Amino acid sequence: MSASEWNKQGSQLYRENRLDEALQCFLKAVEEERAYFPARLNLGIVYFRQGRLEEAIRECLKAVELNPSHPQAHYHLGNAYFANNWWEEALTEYQKVLDIDPNHAGCYFGLAGIFTNRGWKDRAVEAWKKFLELDPQSPKAAFARQSLEQAEKSNIVIKKW
Repeated sequence: MSASEWNKQGSQLYRENRLDEALQCFLKAVEEERAYFPARLNLGIVYFRQGRLEEAIRECLKAVELNPSHPQAHYHLGNAYFANNWWEEALTEYQKVLDIDPNHAGCYFGLAGIFTNRGWKDRAVEAWKKFLELDPQSPKAAFARQSLEQAEKSNIVIKKW
Protein backbone atom coordinates (compact mmCIF):
# COMPACT_ATOMS: atom_id res chain seq x y z
CA MET A 1 0.00 0.00 0.00
CA SER A 2 1.03 3.60 -0.48
CA ALA A 3 1.77 6.04 2.34
CA SER A 4 -1.56 7.71 1.66
CA GLU A 5 -3.45 4.43 1.91
CA TRP A 6 -1.68 3.44 5.16
CA ASN A 7 -2.46 6.89 6.56
CA LYS A 8 -6.12 6.60 5.55
CA GLN A 9 -6.40 3.20 7.21
CA GLY A 10 -4.65 4.50 10.32
CA SER A 11 -6.98 7.49 10.48
CA GLN A 12 -10.01 5.19 10.42
CA LEU A 13 -8.55 3.05 13.19
CA TYR A 14 -7.80 6.19 15.19
CA ARG A 15 -11.43 7.31 14.89
CA GLU A 16 -12.39 3.88 16.25
CA ASN A 17 -10.00 4.50 19.18
CA ARG A 18 -7.82 1.58 18.11
CA LEU A 19 -4.64 3.48 18.83
CA ASP A 20 -2.08 0.67 18.69
CA GLU A 21 -3.34 -0.46 15.28
CA ALA A 22 -3.52 3.12 14.03
CA LEU A 23 0.05 3.67 15.18
CA GLN A 24 1.23 0.68 13.16
CA CYS A 25 -0.46 2.03 10.03
CA PHE A 26 1.10 5.46 10.45
CA LEU A 27 4.51 3.86 10.98
CA LYS A 28 4.04 1.89 7.74
CA ALA A 29 3.07 5.11 5.98
CA VAL A 30 6.35 6.77 6.96
CA GLU A 31 8.25 3.62 5.99
CA GLU A 32 6.78 4.06 2.52
CA GLU A 33 7.42 7.80 2.42
CA ARG A 34 9.60 9.28 5.17
CA ALA A 35 8.52 12.86 4.44
CA TYR A 36 4.78 12.15 4.34
CA PHE A 37 3.42 15.01 6.43
CA PRO A 38 -0.03 13.63 7.34
CA ALA A 39 1.42 10.41 8.77
CA ARG A 40 4.10 12.30 10.72
CA LEU A 41 1.47 14.52 12.29
CA ASN A 42 -0.79 11.57 13.00
CA LEU A 43 2.09 9.70 14.64
CA GLY A 44 2.58 12.68 16.94
CA ILE A 45 -1.12 12.74 17.81
CA VAL A 46 -1.25 9.01 18.59
CA TYR A 47 1.92 9.13 20.66
CA PHE A 48 0.42 12.05 22.59
CA ARG A 49 -2.80 10.14 23.23
CA GLN A 50 -0.72 7.22 24.48
CA GLY A 51 1.19 9.48 26.88
CA ARG A 52 4.44 9.01 24.97
CA LEU A 53 5.33 12.68 25.05
CA GLU A 54 8.96 12.54 23.89
CA GLU A 55 7.91 10.60 20.80
CA ALA A 56 4.95 12.94 20.26
CA ILE A 57 7.25 15.95 20.37
CA ARG A 58 9.73 14.31 17.99
CA GLU A 59 7.05 13.51 15.41
CA CYS A 60 5.31 16.87 15.72
CA LEU A 61 8.65 18.60 15.23
CA LYS A 62 9.14 16.57 12.04
CA ALA A 63 5.64 17.54 10.90
CA VAL A 64 6.36 21.23 11.56
CA GLU A 65 9.62 20.93 9.63
CA LEU A 66 7.78 19.35 6.69
CA ASN A 67 4.95 21.90 6.71
CA PRO A 68 5.77 24.98 8.83
CA SER A 69 2.59 26.82 7.84
CA HIS A 70 0.21 24.06 8.97
CA PRO A 71 -1.58 25.24 12.12
CA GLN A 72 -2.42 21.76 13.41
CA ALA A 73 1.24 20.73 13.40
CA HIS A 74 2.10 23.66 15.66
CA TYR A 75 -1.02 23.09 17.77
CA HIS A 76 -0.24 19.46 18.50
CA LEU A 77 3.40 20.29 19.18
CA GLY A 78 2.18 22.96 21.60
CA ASN A 79 -0.07 20.43 23.31
CA ALA A 80 2.84 18.03 23.77
CA TYR A 81 4.97 20.82 25.22
CA PHE A 82 2.07 21.85 27.47
CA ALA A 83 1.72 18.28 28.77
CA ASN A 84 5.43 18.38 29.66
CA ASN A 85 4.90 21.69 31.51
CA TRP A 86 7.19 23.39 29.01
CA TRP A 87 5.17 26.61 29.14
CA GLU A 88 7.42 28.84 27.04
CA GLU A 89 7.68 26.29 24.23
CA ALA A 90 3.93 25.66 24.30
CA LEU A 91 3.24 29.41 24.30
CA THR A 92 5.49 29.86 21.26
CA GLU A 93 3.72 27.11 19.32
CA TYR A 94 0.24 28.36 20.22
CA GLN A 95 1.23 31.87 19.09
CA LYS A 96 2.40 30.42 15.76
CA VAL A 97 -1.01 28.79 15.33
CA LEU A 98 -2.78 32.06 16.06
CA ASP A 99 -0.56 33.85 13.53
CA ILE A 100 -1.89 31.41 10.93
CA ASP A 101 -5.44 30.96 12.28
CA PRO A 102 -6.48 33.66 14.78
CA ASN A 103 -9.74 31.80 15.51
CA HIS A 104 -8.24 28.49 16.62
CA ALA A 105 -10.29 27.82 19.76
CA GLY A 106 -8.02 25.07 21.05
CA CYS A 107 -5.09 27.45 21.25
CA TYR A 108 -7.02 29.81 23.48
CA PHE A 109 -7.85 26.89 25.76
CA GLY A 110 -4.15 25.98 25.95
CA LEU A 111 -3.09 29.59 26.43
CA ALA A 112 -5.61 30.00 29.25
CA GLY A 113 -4.06 26.99 30.97
CA ILE A 114 -0.56 28.41 30.60
CA PHE A 115 -1.61 31.83 31.84
CA THR A 116 -3.44 30.28 34.80
CA ASN A 117 -0.40 28.19 35.71
CA ARG A 118 1.83 31.26 35.46
CA GLY A 119 -0.54 33.32 37.64
CA TRP A 120 -1.38 35.75 34.84
CA LYS A 121 -5.03 36.34 35.69
CA ASP A 122 -5.91 39.01 33.12
CA ARG A 123 -4.40 37.01 30.30
CA ALA A 124 -6.12 33.83 31.49
CA VAL A 125 -9.50 35.57 31.66
CA GLU A 126 -9.10 36.93 28.12
CA ALA A 127 -8.09 33.53 26.78
CA TRP A 128 -10.95 31.67 28.52
CA LYS A 129 -13.43 34.23 27.16
CA LYS A 130 -12.06 33.93 23.63
CA PHE A 131 -12.19 30.13 23.81
CA LEU A 132 -15.83 30.22 24.92
CA GLU A 133 -16.69 32.78 22.25
CA LEU A 134 -15.19 30.56 19.54
CA ASP A 135 -16.38 27.15 20.78
CA PRO A 136 -19.19 27.48 23.35
CA GLN A 137 -20.41 23.91 22.71
CA SER A 138 -17.02 22.27 23.21
CA PRO A 139 -16.82 19.35 25.64
CA LYS A 140 -14.25 21.55 27.42
CA ALA A 141 -16.66 24.50 27.74
CA ALA A 142 -17.89 23.62 31.24
CA PHE A 143 -14.31 23.45 32.49
CA ALA A 144 -13.53 26.74 30.76
CA ARG A 145 -16.56 28.46 32.33
CA GLN A 146 -15.61 27.19 35.78
CA SER A 147 -12.00 28.28 35.30
CA LEU A 148 -13.11 31.69 34.04
CA GLU A 149 -15.34 32.15 37.08
CA GLN A 150 -12.51 31.20 39.44
CA ALA A 151 -10.06 33.49 37.66
CA GLU A 152 -12.45 36.43 37.77
CA LYS A 153 -12.97 35.91 41.53
CA SER A 154 -9.27 35.67 42.35
CA ASN A 155 -7.25 38.66 43.47
CA ILE A 156 -4.10 37.86 41.54
CA VAL A 157 -2.65 40.91 39.81
CA ILE A 158 -0.82 40.28 36.58
CA LYS A 159 0.48 41.66 33.33
CA LYS A 160 -1.74 42.38 30.35
CA TRP A 161 -1.60 40.08 27.36
